[in-house]
Amino acid sequence: MYFTPRPPMQKIIDEAVKQLISIIDSKKNSKEVAWQFILEELDAARQGNDFVKDRIQILYVNDADYIGAMNRSWIDVDGPTGPQQFLVLLTMQISKEIGIDNAAMVRISIVEYIMCHYKFGRFYVDNEIRIAKKPLKLFEVIVNDENLLHSNFRHLLEDENKPLRDVISRWASGFEDRDNKFNYEFQTTFNSSFWEVYLYQCFKDLGLNVDFSKASPDFTVQKTNGKMINVEAVTANHAHDSTPEWENGELKENDDFLNFASIRILNAINSKHKKYHETYSKFEHVIGNPFVVAVAPFEQQMFFIQNNEAINRVLYGQGIDKDNGFIEVEVPIALKNEKVPLELGLFTNDKYKEISAVIFSTMGTLSKAITQSSLDRDIRSSRYHNRKGLIMEIKENDKHFETHLDGLQIHHNPFAINKLPKDAFDSYEVTHYYYDIETKYIDNQQKNYTMISRNSWPSAAKNS
Repeated sequence: MYFTPRPPMQKIIDEAVKQLISIIDSKKNSKEVAWQFILEELDAARQGNDFVKDRIQILYVNDADYIGAMNRSWIDVDGPTGPQQFLVLLTMQISKEIGIDNAAMVRISIVEYIMCHYKFGRFYVDNEIRIAKKPLKLFEVIVNDENLLHSNFRHLLEDENKPLRDVISRWASGFEDRDNKFNYEFQTTFNSSFWEVYLYQCFKDLGLNVDFSKASPDFTVQKTNGKMINVEAVTANHAHDSTPEWENGELKENDDFLNFASIRILNAINSKHKKYHETYSKFEHVIGNPFVVAVAPFEQQMFFIQNNEAINRVLYGQGIDKDNGFIEVEVPIALKNEKVPLELGLFTNDKYKEISAVIFSTMGTLSKAITQSSLDRDIRSSRYHNRKGLIMEIKENDKHFETHLDGLQIHHNPFAINKLPKDAFDSYEVTHYYYDIETKYIDNQQKNYTMISRNSWPSAAKNS
């Protein structure tokens, strides 16, 4: 159900938003007032009709943040000259004209516009530029032989892609080049370095401090409570005898596609598990703290369509049978070269107890940068909903909103020696997975309207 305001009502909404922004900006701590105003509105709206309740979920605010917000207000928000009173009086007035339910729909629409203006929730973009002691210089070409430049890097150097370079440079701001080789690797091998830059912005968005004084693993992050978490990044790349993801080739059939993805992801995780035993386990800052492997797939053409299917096979030995009503099935092995069985289900026993969790995403790609840029693109996305199923959207880039964290999955190892705290990497759009050892049930805690997949292509409107 979507609410499309009639032209006169849209005019009222636009004027109300303008007035509310003026009121909020007149307050001393305008950003705090805006956020509290939003939380109070959501707190009140959760008692509303089905449209309003559903609309709340689109906005990407955890219910723990807004439940009870009306009891935590102050005069700048709730006083006679505050935004709350203005919107209450307006709602009462228009409810006489169009009824209570329609007035409630208008009210939550106004709240959504306010959130968009102040870049809260689903509309959040962190534009902060941080200064590093040894900053990355990703796009200053240092490779003498152009043939060594990675295809994706060469693509970014094209004139029209300056907005993408700006976005990626913002992600990288504050990143310390500890070993003086990051820029070279970004330009020549690209994917693994790009994944690290993407992850670094994730940590910034999550309010985590990265300690670059630690040479390895890749990231040692700290929460505000001082708890230390070590994260090692890795990508699942194409095999030496397979077609790279940046080249056009024949797309594998579904089973072969997922089997190959599983093998490459398994190989990537195994390499870091081995590295933990050989090296990381001896570091003082690693001992006794969670150790997380962050893996992204870049192993084949169209890798980004796999969502969680391959990682669920790798970690839990489970898949779905698309030819039989999408029922869950056991997938205990992957076949390498069509004959060598590789055991799957890493988190179904204690063989990988040193790995606290796995971070995974198929959406930490160049398309993520596109959604944060001004480029003219059409964006096709699919979102999760527990009642509506898959929600498909096709929008122009300037109308599409997703956060940097959208699409991020956190898979918790039930056998981990040092478990990842449940509140680590916590944000509405981040999906946490927990595996029940007894029932073999995967508790996928994905929330409504969060992203499952997304891809982009040149705008049809621009080319028409």
